[in-house]
Amino acid sequence: MVEKTIRIVVAAGLSVALLGAGDGGPAAIGALYLAAVTAALVQYDLRELRLPDALVLPGAAFVVVGAVWSSLRPGGGQVAVAALGCGVATLVGFAVLASGGGLGMGDVKLAAVLAGALAAVVAERGPPLGEVVTVVGCWAVLSFVAGAVVAWTAVRGPGSRLRSAELPFGPVLLGTFWGFVLLE
Repeated sequence: MVEKTIRIVVAAGLSVALLGAGDGGPAAIGALYLAAVTAALVQYDLRELRLPDALVLPGAAFVVVGAVWSSLRPGGGQVAVAALGCGVATLVGFAVLASGGGLGMGDVKLAAVLAGALAAVVAERGPPLGEVVTVVGCWAVLSFVAGAVVAWTAVRGPGSRLRSAELPFGPVLLGTFWGFVLLE
């Protein structure tokens, strides 16, 4: 019961913050879905060290619907291009990084959905496409830096028996995503 209450409160809080921070247009549909599943994804990744496709993959559909809908509005032509381009580029980039080990495919899929959602929200606000790509790139780099700091702290902590491969990356990706979405 407590987990369900936490999930509802987090989802409601992130949704309200998202709508208050931005224009709350159709491009936010993907981010609103992510607000609904963020707490569940964090709890699941911390407990199971994996991210369930059942929660991650529908996010891609919500991102696409929101981006296409926003692109149909006057002046919104670049939103779908930005969301699709950033999502696919992130998917490919993270998949290459995952091939070296230490990064799971759930993290790869989540990163692609988050990149698409972030690109859609930022692009709907109207900056040039290059600026949208820069924001998403900065998010990805900051996510890896934050993940490295968390991993280093956890592995080097007193009495720690953790290995870096045992650390969930989903909460870091989600935390940096929400930081960028709400502060952008």
